[in-house]
Amino acid sequence: MFLTSSLFNLQKILLVLFSVVFIFGAAQSRAAEHLFQAGDHVFVAFPAGNVKDDAFIVGQVKRVQPNGDYLVEVESYVEGHDYGSSCIPMIKKEDPEATALGYDVGWTVWKDTTKLDTQRLDYVVPKRLTMRIDEGKHYFVERNNLYIVFGRWKSDAPVMTLDRIERAQREAKAIRLDGFIPVFELVKYHRKTFYHESNRPLYASERIEPAIAMLEYLQTILQQDATLHALWAAKQRDWPKIGQSSYHYFMIEALDKALADAKDQLYEEGIEMAGVERVQRLRDLTETIKRNS
Repeated sequence: MFLTSSLFNLQKILLVLFSVVFIFGAAQSRAAEHLFQAGDHVFVAFPAGNVKDDAFIVGQVKRVQPNGDYLVEVESYVEGHDYGSSCIPMIKKEDPEATALGYDVGWTVWKDTTKLDTQRLDYVVPKRLTMRIDEGKHYFVERNNLYIVFGRWKSDAPVMTLDRIERAQREAKAIRLDGFIPVFELVKYHRKTFYHESNRPLYASERIEPAIAMLEYLQTILQQDATLHALWAAKQRDWPKIGQSSYHYFMIEALDKALADAKDQLYEEGIEMAGVERVQRLRDLTETIKRNS
């Protein structure tokens, strides 16, 4: 029993570590497959843990830096992201600050790193974030598709079937966003709480048993992952820290919804038909699983 629990804990720790790595790891693994030359058009990926803040640059390689990074002429980009946090944008005119950084005379450091002047700006980007345009677009489209599936579930879209959720798990695995897989597992429990396998909505009394199963599963997730539990239960959540991991970010949102919707079932008419003991079990779980007050 102890060995089984230890192995489960190890799996959870590895999952969290992988989810942090996969924010950039999937993009980096694709970038590592290609070496670009001057004149190539490239996609520079800046994936975010919450996906909605994903950003990217499309541009043309002007030259390869001595360390393997690329000097890219910006053609288009997503506004709002602070590109200066990971790269060095350079405007084309002489500046001692740029020369001191090892760049040729005729460059200056671009100060407003959330807006890139595509007419005058070149950009030094890491090799590890640079990929072919078709690959970059596909990768970001698939990330956005997963975000849409999750968002539709959160908004209680009735057509969000188990088949679609399971397909989302396969899609997450295909693009190496493994942190989404256990999140969608909880989403499946939630779906089963409200819809029959035939996709008909369940009556209030029918929801009690699957709601209990969902909260028992939710409770296990929190019990086996101390870091997740601390982030979720905190009175004042540290969203910048949570956002470093897609797993933490989306799992916390899923936990919140699952628990809130389970609590709502206690106020539905007709739940007494599920049996007094089962209703009490659901009530006990909702009172046991709670954040710090």
